[in-house]
Amino acid sequence: MPTDILFVNMPPPESYYAQNVPHLGMLYVMTGLRHHGYTVSYLDCARRQVRRQQILAEIRQVEPRLIGFSVDTDNLFSVAHFTRELKREYNGHLKIMLGGPASQGHPREIMERCAADVLVIGEGEYSACEVADSLLRGEGKLRDIPGICYRGPFGITETAPRPPIADLDALPFPDRNFLSDPNAYEATMISGRGCPFKCTFCFEGRMGNRYRHRSPENIVAEMEQIVKARSPAFITINDDTFTSEPEQTLEVCRLIRQRFRPWKDLLWFCEARVDVVHKHPELIDAMVEAGVARIQMGVESADLDVLQAYKRLNVKPHLVEEVVGAFHRAGVPSIYCGFILGGPRETMATMERTLAFAKHLLLEVAPGSFECRGSFLTPLPGTDIRARPEAYGIRLLDPDLLTSSNFNYCTVETEALTQETITNFNHHFFAEIDAAIRGLVPNLPWELVDKHWRLHQIFHMSTAYWERLAGCGRLAQYLDLVGEGKFDRGDALSDEELLERFPTRIATPVRMEAGQLMVRKAPSELTLNGLGARIYALSSGKLTTAEVVQELSKSLEGGPPEEVLRADVIEFVRLLDRNYAIFLKDF
Repeated sequence: MPTDILFVNMPPPESYYAQNVPHLGMLYVMTGLRHHGYTVSYLDCARRQVRRQQILAEIRQVEPRLIGFSVDTDNLFSVAHFTRELKREYNGHLKIMLGGPASQGHPREIMERCAADVLVIGEGEYSACEVADSLLRGEGKLRDIPGICYRGPFGITETAPRPPIADLDALPFPDRNFLSDPNAYEATMISGRGCPFKCTFCFEGRMGNRYRHRSPENIVAEMEQIVKARSPAFITINDDTFTSEPEQTLEVCRLIRQRFRPWKDLLWFCEARVDVVHKHPELIDAMVEAGVARIQMGVESADLDVLQAYKRLNVKPHLVEEVVGAFHRAGVPSIYCGFILGGPRETMATMERTLAFAKHLLLEVAPGSFECRGSFLTPLPGTDIRARPEAYGIRLLDPDLLTSSNFNYCTVETEALTQETITNFNHHFFAEIDAAIRGLVPNLPWELVDKHWRLHQIFHMSTAYWERLAGCGRLAQYLDLVGEGKFDRGDALSDEELLERFPTRIATPVRMEAGQLMVRKAPSELTLNGLGARIYALSSGKLTTAEVVQELSKSLEGGPPEEVLRADVIEFVRLLDRNYAIFLKDF
């Protein structure tokens, strides 16, 4: 069926938008165009994993008059190739509009590479409607539309900037029904736009120096829409500065507690500023009570000289340690921190300092909750580091970022570090963090194991700890049997209650050697001998714990008094349960 406008999302495989994440910016613009009276269709190439000929077939089928693409540094070249092919196939008659995050960094360069008619710079909800009116309805001239770059009779022309949208509540909620299967995508939203901070590696500040937030009522109303469609829901709040205005954040949390059952039908993620949270610690309990289950904070480095180059001195390591520890104690199961490797003034010593700090947070400050990643400094267009690399002691090896995708390839060198050194240290960073997490897994308290399982099982969110725990077959079976309150854990039962339960082995391979019995496939390996091996053998689900005591008493001639044996069996059954080797049936 013919349509006025078709939007095509074509990210590379490693893009943020390739992992079942809806392209929120495109949804906002498409929703605005539909409200403006246009018929709009959407093709998500990431979700459907379509090939070039399939995209062309879809375009021929819907016969759009205007086609839109979102451009970033990762998909710019593929979009450029595809727009040139479309112009050839349609002899230039199909109109093409671009937008996206890269638009503010280098609009003319994008237009020179792509065979597009118009590039919308920055926020696109109003600009796209005006562009469509001009191109499809003949209403107004492109030269009079602020905030665009277009191809006219005199070449590429950039119009006057468009002020950022002041009233975000005036925008309709993004219509997720554009997605073929909305519930197969992550639930994402934004609470505001713009950024008052000027980090030298980040381009978010180009969206406006003033942070513009939606009203708390408006934010929570969209949450209600999402939860109604997919309860229980895990919602990702995408903007970088959710906590920038503490009173706003506290009011959002109050409304969430009033409208939902946090930790039952709603959990959520947001990014937080370390300095803001440290100054306003009341945010921590408010956010946790409202259901925040994952927090992300940019740390970048543990070295003060590097932080100064990033204009991040308000995020000092001791503040990070205090805030991470506070979130951990408050019960947040996933506290994610990002680090940048190979940045300005970086040396091997500064990178080692950052790794040591990350391991300190993981092993000592927030074990079982802290997660992190080291990524390469990637000088994005529009950032100060990209504009003036020499001022930061950085050499750009690949200014066009042809070799980088999703920040996964080193494209710079510093005065002290080669590309090879930075690359290899990033590999070392990952290996050290991975080993540290794996070392923690066998000793995680049940409360944390249960939280990580619930996040995955109920809210479909995987943490670094769950990814390691999920490989433990014995534990996975135990959680399926005991999770969600199906059966009680031994530590929650009195001795009398435990004696009435039926210890039942988790089905897992065991090995016998020299009178010992080894139970594998869990965070820890159990080696049992003597009485312990016999108790494990009798944990077949046929006998109560009291009957196990009786059976052992018969076979242990000259053994300990029955009350001593009973106490030993009770304690050992609890030990087996703590190590996920058995569960305790009540029938």
